Formats: sequence, C-alpha cells, structure tokens
Amino acid sequence: MIHRSALLIGVSLAACTQTAAPTGGQGDPGHGHEIAATRCQSCHGGDGEAAQPGVPSLGEQWPEYIIKQLVAFAAPPGAPNRRESATMDPIARGLTSTDIADVAAFYSLQWRARAGPRNLKSALAGREIYRHGDVANDLPACASCHRPSGLGIRPDFPNIAGQDPVYVERELDTWDMTRKHRGKLMSIIVERVRPEQRAPLAEYLASLESRPIEGRD
Repeated sequence: MIHRSALLIGVSLAACTQTAAPTGGQGDPGHGHEIAATRCQSCHGGDGEAAQPGVPSLGEQWPEYIIKQLVAFAAPPGAPNRRESATMDPIARGLTSTDIADVAAFYSLQWRARAGPRNLKSALAGREIYRHGDVANDLPACASCHRPSGLGIRPDFPNIAGQDPVYVERELDTWDMTRKHRGKLMSIIVERVRPEQRAPLAEYLASLESRPIEGRD
C-alpha cells in the first residue's frame, strides 16, 4: 500500500515538473474588462470575485488555465477536452479566441479575496489531507501539484487558494460526471478523495490567502 502511494506521488510530482513552464496566455486586459462587464460579472463579478456561492473566483488565476477552461466549455460534445456546463457552454461559444485570451488576461490581474472557511475545525482536518494526503487510500498530497500555498503551478495546475468552498466541494463531488478525461491527472486523484474528505479540503482551501500573479502591477 505504501509503495503504491509513493509511486503515485512520484508520478504526480513528475507531471507537475513537466508542466511548470508558462505557455502563451497573452491578451489585452482592457478589452477583457469590457467582455467581463457584459458577459461575466453577473456570476464571476466584474473584478474577479464570485458574485454568489458556488461560483469560482477568477482573480489571480493563471491566464493559460482560464483559456484552457473556456476552450473546453466551447468544445463540441464528444471532444477529448470537453467540459460540460449549461451556463458556461453558450457563453464560451460566443467568444472568439482573441476574446478568450483578453478576458483571461483581465481576470488574472485582479485581486482574489480569501473566501474563508465555513467551519474552522473542518478546515484543520482538510489541512492534513491537503498537505500529507491519505496513504491508506493511495491519495497523494494535494500540495504536490497545487503547492503548499495553493497557488498552483503555471500553466496547468490552477491557483485554488482562497477559493469558494461551495464551488470546490461541488467540483470534487461532480468531477466524474463533468470533467473526467482519460489520462487527466486530476481524474486519477479525485477518485481517491473520500466523500467525507471533500468538505474539509474545500474549507482548508478557502482559508488560504492568494497572492498577486507574477508581473502584475
């Protein structure tokens, strides 16, 4: 059991190292602000702070990761990278590739306030899982890819520090139905997160403080 856990952690760390280099993500944040004001702010807020529970805050997120998700929402049914959302699909399909790069650039430069945990005791339990994993269940530490800070690794491992706990818990609950793809590292990991561990992880992430993205003013 310990050997399998060590092997999985090694695979996770190797994947993180291989994807750490920035790729693209250039865009016009001024134009992205205009798009956000007309198409995004009712849910995500005009400044990147989620306007309602269950919606992710996009401020200080890696722009490449935002681009990747919008492209996945716009992908046709059956596409290998397809990500399903009745709300996001039509919005993403209405954006050009330039629009997507611009809105990603805008949101990446906005501050993200810490959401804060709903239950401190639960957050403390989540900290142990996040930092050390669950060897008995072959679950590696989340920190191995999302870093101890929760800021992730550019471009593919997102900044999840201070994220809305309702959103995080829901994503863990529904990953298999909406985001699972063969070969995707998180799809391998998430099935090892027990149902009772999801809320504590979400609470702990909500307690972390995000940091400004590199290169922002």
